[in-house]
Amino acid sequence: MSIIRIISSFFRRRLVQPVLNLFKQGMTPAKLGATIAVGTMVGIIPFLGVTTVLATALAARFRLNIAATVLISYLVQPLQILCAIPFIKLGILVFGLDELKLTFGEMQALFQADWLMALNQLWKANLAGVTAWAILSFPVGWVFYLLLVPLLKTMLPAPVLASVQEPEVFAIQEKEAEIF
Repeated sequence: MSIIRIISSFFRRRLVQPVLNLFKQGMTPAKLGATIAVGTMVGIIPFLGVTTVLATALAARFRLNIAATVLISYLVQPLQILCAIPFIKLGILVFGLDELKLTFGEMQALFQADWLMALNQLWKANLAGVTAWAILSFPVGWVFYLLLVPLLKTMLPAPVLASVQEPEVFAIQEKEAEIF
């Protein structure tokens, strides 16, 4: 067996199949779209370490599938790293925090001179980035949800309605009632 098959099999068993199993749990397209949108928006927050708690809280509040929401937030976390700097730059721009526009060399010099001041600057910059994310996450998430629902309606199979059959107990009671 080649190494590519082993890796492919691993990813299929550990990543693809669990995601497909979550999709097969009978969620409606609207609930699934909301789950994907919330998981995606939470997954790109430019604040490391809060995605699990935030995704769980939002999924519980809106009665979404918690496991699916957290899984999706984990799957989009590479985007979190890619979007952190643009969110921070947007936050600095929106709130006019020009003193936080530092180059990498300036940050190195600041850390060497006063590391507490440097951490304070980074904290303010990250807070500006989280605020920019908070401003953008609801409208972008809503548009993402509105785009996902029609797509999911076409992709997901129609729910199968089970026919309700009369249990034997009721049939026996009806026969006894007919006798008397």
